[in-house]
Amino acid sequence: MKTLLAAFAALAFAAPAAEAAPDLRLRFDPCGGPVLRIGSPRFAVEFGGRCKPVHHHRYRTVCEREWVPPLFQTCLVGYDACRRPIYRQVLVRDGYWRTVEYRVCDCGHRTRC
Repeated sequence: MKTLLAAFAALAFAAPAAEAAPDLRLRFDPCGGPVLRIGSPRFAVEFGGRCKPVHHHRYRTVCEREWVPPLFQTCLVGYDACRRPIYRQVLVRDGYWRTVEYRVCDCGHRTRC
């Protein structure tokens, strides 16, 4: 970036003597960021902080189906002949589909209703 800035400064100051003096200005944009202007009457380049546009979320409601997985639990189901416990996974709740509403913005921001 410094070499690019130096190259533009050299172009600005390399203007013929018949032209007006090279232009080097520092100003501040409305957001308070510095803007450096380097140039001559024929050619000028500005570097610096331009204000970023303020983003306002525009939400739309989207309904999606979501799978809720089944719930298993490890339980003691009995003992074997040597009195050792036997454990099995038992289905506690079946899996099911549910409909979920989201508010989605164009920028990708997403909230649940």
